[in-house]
This record gives sequence, structure tokens and C-alpha cells, in this order.
Amino acid sequence: MRIVVLQPPAWPRESPGDSLARALAVPRIHLGELVRAHLRRGTDLGIRSAEIMNSDRRLPDEIINEIVRDHLCRRALTAFLLDRYPLNAAQALALDALLHELDMPLDSVLRLHLPEPEVERRVRHRSARRLCRHHPAHVHEPAVDTLDTDDACHVCGGELYQREDDREENVRSRFSSDEARVQPVVRHYAGQGLLVTVDAVGTPDETAGRALTALRQHQVSTRK
Repeated sequence: MRIVVLQPPAWPRESPGDSLARALAVPRIHLGELVRAHLRRGTDLGIRSAEIMNSDRRLPDEIINEIVRDHLCRRALTAFLLDRYPLNAAQALALDALLHELDMPLDSVLRLHLPEPEVERRVRHRSARRLCRHHPAHVHEPAVDTLDTDDACHVCGGELYQREDDREENVRSRFSSDEARVQPVVRHYAGQGLLVTVDAVGTPDETAGRALTALRQHQVSTRK
């Protein structure tokens, strides 16, 4: 299967995309990992990306599209799960053109959707996250059903602090801007009959299980 996953910024570590790729036994292509690989290797795309990122600018569609093209053309994959791309309607059109050129049409586009109450819970939970100044690897997150925060690290007693990205207004803004960005992409793929929407409440594995069932049902329905 060739699948695109559209998911909100809700999983800082393992996401449903990881679990789903394992269940489908297909390579997971993560845009962020592709960018970091070019930066490490010092490729032309990596050098251009570094110059832009070092000036606190976002990578333009042109470079992001080239990075994805480079990977798909070099790897010659027959199946994949494409995660964190496309990020907007222009990139979706570029992906359409690339996959048509490679004769590799998508099977489905999976949208992992969070209802508003769950978004609110995750915003508040994320904004309660704290890091230790002595040991950055010591991450303190409140229990799922509480927003209590502590003043000292449970491991070493170091001072806890809040990252700028974890401030409530910034977390809320990420969810809001992501929803505005994804809507044109959702409409684009819905018009092609590729869209499959799944409730993303629960653990990554639970969400992946629901997604796997929905994707298989979509495959059956499109073959009729």
C-alpha cells in the first residue's frame, strides 16, 4: 500500500504512523528525517536547507518537494507510508505529479482527527510539561488525568523549567495553524476519493489499529 498520513502535532515521540507502518510492513517516510539526513550528509539540498533554517525561515515548498522527490526516485519504493508530507495544497499537487510520473498512485490518504475536547486536553497536558536544567533528558510530564506540576526534578532534584514551545499559547497556536493548513489538503484528497478519516483518541497503537481496519475497508470498497 502507498499511504499518506495527515496527523496533528500531538505525538512528540512515537506516533500512530510508526505503529501503522509496522503493522503494514511498509517503510515509513518521515519528512523531518529526510531533511535531517540531507543536513548530516551535507548534500546540496542539505546546504540550501541549512542556510534557510539558520536564518529562522521555513523551508519553501520547492526544497521540501525536491527532498521528497530525491528519496522516492532513489529508493524506487513500491509501498510506503508518507508521514508529515504534504504540508499544504501546493505540496499535495506536487506529490500528485511526482507519483503520476513514477506510476505509483496513492491507495489512501489517512487523516488522524482529534475532536475538540481531546485537542483541549492535549494542549493543557503538553503545556504542563517541564524539563530539568541539570539533565535535559529528564522530562517531567503530568499524569494523564492531572495537570499538577512539580518544582524539582524527581531524578536529580534539579530545577524544572518550561520550554518556550511548550507554553500554552504556543501549543494552542500549533494545533490551530495545523488545522487551517490541513483543510485544503483534506479537500484535495477527498475529491479524489482517497480520504480515510479515523478518530485519533487513545494510544498510538490503538489509533493505528483503528486506522488499519479503516484502510482495509477502504481498499475493499474501491475495488468493487
